[in-house]
Amino acid sequence: MDPSRNSEPIYRQMFNELAQGIGSGRYAVGAALPTERELCESFGVSRHTAREALRHLEQRGLISRRQGSGSTVIARTPPVRYEQSIQSIDDLMQQGSASRLQVLDAQELDADADQYASQIALVARKPCIRVRSIRVLRHDVRPLALVNVYVAVRSKTQARRLLSLETAAQEIVATVDPPKLDRVEQAFSAVALDATVARLLHVRPGDPAFQTIRHYYDAGGRLVVVAHSLYQSQLFTYTSTLRRQ
Repeated sequence: MDPSRNSEPIYRQMFNELAQGIGSGRYAVGAALPTERELCESFGVSRHTAREALRHLEQRGLISRRQGSGSTVIARTPPVRYEQSIQSIDDLMQQGSASRLQVLDAQELDADADQYASQIALVARKPCIRVRSIRVLRHDVRPLALVNVYVAVRSKTQARRLLSLETAAQEIVATVDPPKLDRVEQAFSAVALDATVARLLHVRPGDPAFQTIRHYYDAGGRLVVVAHSLYQSQLFTYTSTLRRQ
């Protein structure tokens, strides 16, 4: 890197060189980048300049930075953001094809476990099983969202499949199959991530997230599922179209 031959800011030159190294595989996905001190010595720059270059790498989705753990390469090229454009229940179900669920755990919950388990118990009047998952894009290693799905259990077979990490995701999909549903009520809000969720999503505590809460009702008007999701704001866009009636 020779600042005298380049009109770009030094941090930008450093960013470009590191991004090229990541793209070429010199810094492999999953590997740690050199520390800030090592980068300063290698590039002959100040710590402020090194941090600015790393910040831009993080914004482009190439690295993940965690205090005390340094910087880790998470993608060779800037990933495409996940966009939801939903006008119907069928659209909502179709969005799942662009991502997949990695099931973390599943457990039966008492009515007083949290507000969503309480809704299943009081409104659906059924036992509740919560399946906790990480949603990831199919061509990206980064976690997109933490998804908690609360299911009103209606049979022993359904309970067994929900409690199995191998079949839980398939059972959720079967439960919210569009022909079985009458409506989906949804609410959106912006929230700050707590330390536990931030760790699962590989971001910092306090980072912003897009929260979705969806209530699924079957053809008989009965509550069957409550889904609570927290999406990384940097990776998620929600769009809708409004028309005059």
